[in-house]
Amino acid sequence: MQRNQPLFFDNASYYFTRIKDTHEEDGQRRITFFGRLTIENDWDSKSIWVEIEQVKWEQATEKMKALPDSVQIYSVSAAVFQELERLSGICHQELYFITPIYKTNRSRKLA
Repeated sequence: MQRNQPLFFDNASYYFTRIKDTHEEDGQRRITFFGRLTIENDWDSKSIWVEIEQVKWEQATEKMKALPDSVQIYSVSAAVFQELERLSGICHQELYFITPIYKTNRSRKLA
């Protein structure tokens, strides 16, 4: 995936979104992981990193299976955002499992 260098502003908001969903597709149980890093300000919203992965249940690790199906949106500081962006370039799969130091967290379980 092509990556853009983020622009950091004092009045910007920085978000890390993580989603895990377990579902049936073509008769097979699968896990879908989605991650995104977004910068929002008064006039724009820009996704800096987006990744989606699908894993067959049989090929998933116990760590993957144990995560709850949920949507989690973390509001983070610019410094934490920069570190998450750095991690997205070297080991993005780990972003599905970590909980960053955050300002606020809007989470909900998937039914």
